[in-house]
Amino acid sequence: MATLTPRDTDFIPTAMERVVTERVAAGTPAEVWAVFTDSERWPEWFPAAKACRVTSEESGGVGSTRWMHFDLFKVNEQFVVWDEPEQWAFTILDANLPGIISVVEQATFEPVGDDRTKVTYVLAADFAPYMRPAAPFLRWRLGKLFEQGLAGLDAQIVKLRTESS
Repeated sequence: MATLTPRDTDFIPTAMERVVTERVAAGTPAEVWAVFTDSERWPEWFPAAKACRVTSEESGGVGSTRWMHFDLFKVNEQFVVWDEPEQWAFTILDANLPGIISVVEQATFEPVGDDRTKVTYVLAADFAPYMRPAAPFLRWRLGKLFEQGLAGLDAQIVKLRTESS
């Protein structure tokens, strides 16, 4: 796996590429937070997520880590923001794809009425010069991946409500 340059959220506005996906979920910020922070259950609601496991002693919080397998991508991530239930962000430490220099992904959760939350998911990345011609395709593909993933939130929220009742 190729080692990436870790970053924090200050990187997002200066990154070479940004993919922003928004969706209003049928749940409170706390419910959406519960879905996002239950790493091992990501494959249940995010179709591209094939496997996910926590790799640090703590399962959450700044500094905690996880390994994620998305379709062709395998990455090790470290959380750099953990502000329950408003936002989290991580940087990718290493990945199985060459040509990626840095990645930060951030999700924010904003209430927009009773039991509704606006989720804004941002992926910010820098690529090596030889990968830059592929950037438009990657931006399109990752945008689709996040749209499909966030579409699974509502069903997962209903599932968690059912499990807790």
